[in-house]
Amino acid sequence: MSAQVHHSTANHAFESKLPFAVVGCDFRVASTQWRGRLLLDADERARMTEELRTSCGAAGLVVLETCNRVEWLVTATEAEWAGEVMRAQMVERWMGGVPKPQRKKTKTPKPYVYWGRAAVAHLLRVAVGLESFVVGEREIAGQLNRALTAARVAGQASPFHNALQTALGRTVKKVQRLTTWRHHTRGVHSLALEAVQAYWQELDKPRDQRPNVVVLGMGEIGRKAATLLASTGHCQVTRVNRTIASVHENDYQPMSNLAALLAKADALVVATGARDAVVDLAQIVPLRAANGPALLVVDLGAPAQVASTEVVGARYLDLDALLSLPAVSPDEAETRHVLELVDVGVREFLLECRKRDLAILLRSVHDVYDRTSYQDLPARLATEFPSEDQSELRKKVEAAMRDILRDMTRDLVQHIEHTAENVSKPRPVVPQ
Repeated sequence: MSAQVHHSTANHAFESKLPFAVVGCDFRVASTQWRGRLLLDADERARMTEELRTSCGAAGLVVLETCNRVEWLVTATEAEWAGEVMRAQMVERWMGGVPKPQRKKTKTPKPYVYWGRAAVAHLLRVAVGLESFVVGEREIAGQLNRALTAARVAGQASPFHNALQTALGRTVKKVQRLTTWRHHTRGVHSLALEAVQAYWQELDKPRDQRPNVVVLGMGEIGRKAATLLASTGHCQVTRVNRTIASVHENDYQPMSNLAALLAKADALVVATGARDAVVDLAQIVPLRAANGPALLVVDLGAPAQVASTEVVGARYLDLDALLSLPAVSPDEAETRHVLELVDVGVREFLLECRKRDLAILLRSVHDVYDRTSYQDLPARLATEFPSEDQSELRKKVEAAMRDILRDMTRDLVQHIEHTAENVSKPRPVVPQ
């Protein structure tokens, strides 16, 4: 067997043993309604983590929930088996919300499952915005990072998840530094702007008249939507939040003023991140002028945050409807560059994992160096050069010997790292 075959086989075996699986569904797999049934509260996350530890020997679980996707990231020795167990749990949650007489006729979405190297590559693609509702959006990287941090704080993450968090952050920063791919104007908030602009054009309003838009919810997406509507869309924006800190008393309006504000508004953008509806159009729309244009309602929530959506006098758009809007694709050359950086990120992560496999050996090498240099060597030289008049000579010999040991240790460590790198890099299989 050639060296190339050996390295390729070892590399494949190593990657297939990566104890990691991702199960989920995004906007391409399931509608907002289906994705909403998968949302877990803190108790459910803790309970699922314990169940996976018992049934699959899982070491940790991370839950990612955004307006684009719901994904469960598990660390387990038998990653493929753990992935199938989680996929079954997703389908079970969906079927649990379907009345029993209808279950046989109900066709549920099919969650995707990735494990090993494919799971790492998928998450890197997600982090840089390649798999997003709006390609190139920036919010997802922060959402994924917060999901990993939350799992670690809750004691539900594993060392593998922690290493993954570092790799994701490194790749995202590299993409941001070397490309123009991830731009602040791309994201779910930009869909709100496009919807308002299209509606305003349809109404054929005078050029000097600006849309009056109310944005409800001042979280990350709500703030970005309000800023983009005001700056790029030249809209008159009123910001509303359910709770208002003293620092924002002059900037935000309270929820109690929402009905009065919407009586004169042209559009409402809802981005509170709530798990339940926070706006009931049946109670608000009748307060508007009967002969005026319909109120455009853009719901950025998953699950939906607006109730009574089929009301005369309102035009409702949820995330599924926004998906049908024409999208602007990023530059092809930039996309190729981002894909190359993702591939580099996967290889770097595999190298780090391989190094972790050799961590015990590396620690042993460093421990031997420390013990030999700072305990054994001084003790031995003190025996060989006991007299005080030999102290200067003893110091010189000790310094020289320590330099030799340091160089030898460095060479050994570099050899171990070089071996790990060769295993991590993909090599072509050359037949004999």
